[in-house]
Amino acid sequence: MKVKITTLQNVLGGQILVRNSRMARHWKLVLYIFFLMLLYISFHYGVRHTKERIVENEDLIRYMRSEYIMKYTSILNMSKRGEIEMLLEKNGSDLVPPENPPTMLGDE
Repeated sequence: MKVKITTLQNVLGGQILVRNSRMARHWKLVLYIFFLMLLYISFHYGVRHTKERIVENEDLIRYMRSEYIMKYTSILNMSKRGEIEMLLEKNGSDLVPPENPPTMLGDE
């Protein structure tokens, strides 16, 4: 039990990397593994941030698509002849529909 506590103290205290230790020969490998772990963590956070932005953009696209459909249908309804006549009457315009249908001028 005493050996395990001493070993844990050596690892946490940094004495494991001292010159007299067997781990001192592998300090480059330990540093390399530490660097790889930091790189892995940073990539993980980068990917997570990108995924969050993708979800936000998909929500925005969904919202904008519904806005487009709503505006498109309202414009289609406004372009109907009856709707235009109703809007003209509502605004007090004195325009009346033509009595004769439109005719084509030119070579026939």
